Amino acid sequence: MVKRIKTLQGLSGISEDQYRALLSGYGVESCTHLTVADGRAVCDCLQKMVDRLPEKAQFKVKTYADLAGRSAEMATVKQLRMLEAMWMQVTWKDNRRDAIAAYHDWLKNRFNVGTPEWIERDRVSAIKRALESMLYQARQKGVGV
Repeated sequence: MVKRIKTLQGLSGISEDQYRALLSGYGVESCTHLTVADGRAVCDCLQKMVDRLPEKAQFKVKTYADLAGRSAEMATVKQLRMLEAMWMQVTWKDNRRDAIAAYHDWLKNRFNVGTPEWIERDRVSAIKRALESMLYQARQKGVGV
């Protein structure tokens, strides 16, 4: 339960002082001293805070940030983010996890690329054109976007 509380604390974006004030309402200074019932209550409280946040605020780590400074032959982090954002405009999947899985499948089937991190710089324009075409077709049909 401690791990869940700490995870929710990070996702909620509350300060350490706010977190300590929340715990003091249960008469403890550390989440390790909470009873099981109080631990569940703290989890519920933190989960409600997280649920109220817009999706972008919940995840502070930018996608592909760990790829900065890689080979000049590979797509840049900015290009990878652009392609993924374009995919998110054309996909019909409801949640992000399914949409990203579909994006990986599409790249594998259409461009023989196992994962976006492996996109080479000279293939970015072809992938972009394919996504633009899909976006144009979706708009013509009045679907999704």
